[in-house]
Amino acid sequence: MSGPYADGLTERETEVLVLVADGLSNPEIAGRLRISTATVKTHINNLFAKTGVRDRVQAVRYAYQHGLVRAPGRRVT
Repeated sequence: MSGPYADGLTERETEVLVLVADGLSNPEIAGRLRISTATVKTHINNLFAKTGVRDRVQAVRYAYQHGLVRAPGRRVT
């Protein structure tokens, strides 16, 4: 990924958000990125604060709205 990122998110926060939108748990994200679960939680808390979302569901919605992820197999009709 290369910046700029929505709402001042860092590259790592954006990576975490994309993985949250893919349905991964904190331990799964930690394993994928080779970081601790505590660090994942920190990134999630930071991205929540920066984007103004309250929970993971809103974070996923934010990711879709800002073009960070796309639904697989979706076609525009």
